[in-house]
Amino acid sequence: MSQHASRRQFLRSAAALSAVGPATPLALSLAGLGTLASQSAQAADVSTGYRALVCLYLHGGSDMHNWVVPTDSANYASYAAARRELAVPLASLQPISQNRQASGRSFGMPAELAPLRALYEGGRAAVLANVGPLQRPVSKADFQQGRNLPPKLFSHNDQTSAWQSLQAEGAPSGWGGRMGDILMSANAQPVFTSISVSGNAVFLSGAQAVQYQVGSEGPVAVKGLNNSWTLGSSQLAGVLRRTLVGAGNDPYSAEYAAVMRRSLDTSAALQAALAQTQTAALPTTPVQLGAANAVTLANDGLAKQLRMVARLIESGQRLGLRRQVFMVSMGGFDTHNSQLGDQPNHMARVALSVDWFMQALAALGLQNRVTLFTASEFGRTLVSNGDGSDHGWGSHHFVVGGAVRGRNIYGQFPVTALGTADEVGSGRLLPSTAVTQLGAELGRWMGLSATELPYVLPNLGNFSSTPLGLMA
Repeated sequence: MSQHASRRQFLRSAAALSAVGPATPLALSLAGLGTLASQSAQAADVSTGYRALVCLYLHGGSDMHNWVVPTDSANYASYAAARRELAVPLASLQPISQNRQASGRSFGMPAELAPLRALYEGGRAAVLANVGPLQRPVSKADFQQGRNLPPKLFSHNDQTSAWQSLQAEGAPSGWGGRMGDILMSANAQPVFTSISVSGNAVFLSGAQAVQYQVGSEGPVAVKGLNNSWTLGSSQLAGVLRRTLVGAGNDPYSAEYAAVMRRSLDTSAALQAALAQTQTAALPTTPVQLGAANAVTLANDGLAKQLRMVARLIESGQRLGLRRQVFMVSMGGFDTHNSQLGDQPNHMARVALSVDWFMQALAALGLQNRVTLFTASEFGRTLVSNGDGSDHGWGSHHFVVGGAVRGRNIYGQFPVTALGTADEVGSGRLLPSTAVTQLGAELGRWMGLSATELPYVLPNLGNFSSTPLGLMA
């Protein structure tokens, strides 16, 4: 089938499925569109060479009110009044540049984010203000009357799913995985299209793109197939190998064996490519940023994950890959208590790890080919609970990379005060930008067309088609 015929078939089938009506389950749409999307994958623009997305997920609901802080007199005063003991002292905030927010507004970042601030000021990072899961634009009146809201707001599991899949908990796929469905045929080895270095995540699951999971040191080997100690002798280990990898006498064992063989083959190919990588080792010298405890990247879980992503990206050049989507994560952001003690260290770990990652990409000459963005199930309340903050909604996030139009704050940065049109109770922010809009911005950069984006982002038609302007 030609590329154009495939595209026409895809569009006809997509239109037929959409005509079934808005109540059509997403699973049904995925079942029909997943195959069609992969058939039309060549329609995605991959002429720009290699590109990759990296989702840095901050588990727990990160309190980003203290990552980007208003510093002009009126807005800092309202921020400090709402945050009380959680407020970052004005004197410790380092100013940042921007020209997209209201006249007279100014902003800063705490000292613990100094490496991330340097990326921002260098034009390689931007802030997207007050972004969160939305099914469609929502007003404060809508919220008060319970109209058009994402299911089970303020719930960790449900809002994790809302961020990663744009659907309720239990969704079969995420928008990163659906992106992989379309882009995977651009890769010589499609199995490496979607890779998680932080365990299973719905974000990377597609209808056809299956997330490939690795550890921070690389593929996890099936050790029992080669170690004689497993069954006491090399002969018995051989029996185990034949049992697991042999064809078997029934369809179930045959399929299992086929999956096992593919796993072993792909693991071997990736291990061989990783063995040739030149990505630098993580530094062993502790670094002190602001009030944070000293951070040693060589021992840091997030830094190790990002180093593995850098090595995988370097390996991808040898494996014939053109498009990839990755996920890394860090926990500890459910700061109901001990926020003042824990948050500075979390900030420093993220800032140092991301900065090292961008340096590693620059050494590979790929800093313009990779875009990293932060995500978290929700923001937190402006209001302090006495020792921390509680579950919120809208939040600020960072987008980092050489292709980012950096040194600016995109979206609408809210007035950080209680009782405003942006605040729906306890300092919870009503998102002014949807995760869907961020996904569309990143999807376009990855080469997806206007006709392919709705498959990745099913509720895209509910939002403005005007790009956010984040990506060059």
